[in-house]
Amino acid sequence: MPTSEGTSGAPGQRAGSRLPAAALAGLRDAFGEEVRERLPRLREAARTLDPDLLRDALRDVHTLGSSAYVVGEDDAAVTARAAERVLADEGPLPEFAALVADLDARLQSWLR
Repeated sequence: MPTSEGTSGAPGQRAGSRLPAAALAGLRDAFGEEVRERLPRLREAARTLDPDLLRDALRDVHTLGSSAYVVGEDDAAVTARAAERVLADEGPLPEFAALVADLDARLQSWLR
């Protein structure tokens, strides 16, 4: 399984990617913006467990999970997908909150 760190040290850049460097840079920039937009909403949903925020959180974790795979953040993607399953299956909300905390930690390098 590929790691999320490539040889350049840039977050999420895989070694040996088949995409041109400019395309990868654009995807990483877009993902960084997505993280900065969606992660604060997920934190708030996990903190409050408000039903309205949790409905929006389902979309946010789904989108972050997909995008994380694209930029090579496989561990973050797996965590986001687990959080999505908890919400979709109406699972235990403390588990969702713990997964969001884990996702937050995994994506900190994208908040710079």
